[in-house]
Amino acid sequence: MSFILEHFWIAFIIATFINGLILKQRSKKYIKENENLTEGYKKYFKGFIFFGNLPWIIMGIGDISGMTNNTFDFFYPRDMNPIVLIFHATVIFLWILLIWWTYFKGGAEFMEKHPGLIQSTGFGASDKVSAKYIKIIVPFTISGGIMGMIMMWFYF
Repeated sequence: MSFILEHFWIAFIIATFINGLILKQRSKKYIKENENLTEGYKKYFKGFIFFGNLPWIIMGIGDISGMTNNTFDFFYPRDMNPIVLIFHATVIFLWILLIWWTYFKGGAEFMEKHPGLIQSTGFGASDKVSAKYIKIIVPFTISGGIMGMIMMWFYF
């Protein structure tokens, strides 16, 4: 049990790769319909794997270097552990990058043109979502993470 808690970051990396493979598999039907989308999907998957794993790699560095005792150290940024602070700063950086890409670099429109990357939920769920929908859900998604981070900084 101790090994799992100390090296839980490995599970996060595996989960990120599995999610990437699911997205890649989902995209195949859209590439068949329009081969011009191939490069866009490839670019997205590379970014998804790279940026999606940054926090877990930092967590792994903390684990392997002995800077942290286990994954739970990352729930206590108030302890001011440098690798934990780097982890939290990376998450904030990724949120800022997501906002910049979505609203200012055409990311929402990119995802609208590349179905299957984001799925709507609830009644009438679909692989095809509009840029407007993406621009609406991004702040809600990030706000959940911000609430979690506030809890870690002020209440744990």
